Amino acid sequence: MKVRSFILAVPFVCVISLQTAAADDIAINYDYTQTPQVDFSKMPKGPLKVAPFIDKRALTPDESRNISSSVAEQPIADIVNNALVQAFEAGGATLVQDGQVLTLEGELTELQVTEKEAGVEVTIRTHVILKKGTQTVFDNVIFGRASASLLDEAMRATLDKLVNSLILDDYFLMEVI
Repeated sequence: MKVRSFILAVPFVCVISLQTAAADDIAINYDYTQTPQVDFSKMPKGPLKVAPFIDKRALTPDESRNISSSVAEQPIADIVNNALVQAFEAGGATLVQDGQVLTLEGELTELQVTEKEAGVEVTIRTHVILKKGTQTVFDNVIFGRASASLLDEAMRATLDKLVNSLILDDYFLMEVI
């Protein structure tokens, strides 16, 4: 009986190990390096909290780090959240965990990688909601798309565009500044 169980388990273990070995590790290491275009240092409408983002794609927790056939250093929703936090801080915002008037929540809804002749194109969509207390004051989908020769470069450029689609949105700015 043990031999039959072992024989049945070997192919399963091989398939699992091939899937793990087939995925390349990729370091996004996103740093917001743009010159801040918005001054968030004086937010008269109150302090801002950026809540942890949720991955709404139909994935298991282990798959939440997958980018095409590569695996990022952390879940993609966390990378998007971190990119936005960096942009607010670069603009002078003091972000809080408690005592906030405004809360930014987000849900990663799409991450698409398309092979191109000169490399890859990455698209990220994230649904963001800005709440003032329990009232929703801003609700939109932010979007970034960029191409580069390498996946990590395309991801960073896409994150730059995604961040700018929020922090340069006039309606969003009316609610926070």
